Amino acid sequence: MIQFDKLKIVTNIRYITNINKELFIENKKGNEILYYKYKQKTPYNLIIIVNYFQNELVIEFTSKILKDKFIELINKDNIKECISNINQLNICQLDVDDIINNSEVVKCDITKEIIYDNINEITEYININRSNYQKWNCKKLNNGLILENIAATPRNKKRITIYNKEKEIRKSENTPFLNILSDKNKIFEYLKNKIRFELNINTKIQIRKLLSISNNNLLDVLSSNENPIITIFDEAIANKVNHNKQSTNLREYERELLIKECEYDLSKVELIIRKYTSKNTSIKRIMKPYIELNNKLNNQSYKNINLKELLK
Repeated sequence: MIQFDKLKIVTNIRYITNINKELFIENKKGNEILYYKYKQKTPYNLIIIVNYFQNELVIEFTSKILKDKFIELINKDNIKECISNINQLNICQLDVDDIINNSEVVKCDITKEIIYDNINEITEYININRSNYQKWNCKKLNNGLILENIAATPRNKKRITIYNKEKEIRKSENTPFLNILSDKNKIFEYLKNKIRFELNINTKIQIRKLLSISNNNLLDVLSSNENPIITIFDEAIANKVNHNKQSTNLREYERELLIKECEYDLSKVELIIRKYTSKNTSIKRIMKPYIELNNKLNNQSYKNINLKELLK
């Protein structure tokens, strides 16, 4: 079942009533109210925009709105509870059923968690196995890695953040959220060795494409059977190498010399390859044997990671 850490949905303005105007920011043009906006960052993120100019209601929330159940992430089985929990804040009244049945998802963070006790092995594996070092960037974090492509437009942007969820939830900024839980130690235990993968999708067309759906209806998004995180990794990460294979020919030896000359930095290898090949050459195809050989030369413990299998 597909799961989300964040959803941004747009629906009809009719589905909100009893707005507590003391808690919403009012934006006016002359005597005309353009919109009301509610925003909170603690104990969890929530944004509500009542847009009279566009005649629409915008709601953005994260899985923490589920409180003790946030470890379930947002899914088709708990979406009703997500919306209902907003009503419990007494800031407005939302028509839960109409919103669920008549909303579009315009942004989302699709999320997958795996159990793995060494995040450095995961992030190093991703970094070193990129299929194209000029198309895919890796940005190291204190607690993980961001993998993203170089894209000219937002509709083509692809971005996955990988991090240790247990360490993230223990950060000081999450203290207000932890304080509303009935048993935070139970949460810590559940998240032990959990590595989270979050795919940020920021356009409607990307949502449809990656989820293989014809529209952005909330229920269709939540009911998708696709695994877009694997789809992105299939594009960004080269195929796994057979590490038992030994170098047996001159061409492989030449590759080894180039890798050593570049101090085992495949981004430098790729720059040299691009310098001596035509623009129409498939860099992914040429880099594949270098990536495989570099893995073998490094002989790291992460060599046996089957990332695609872990993410199923």
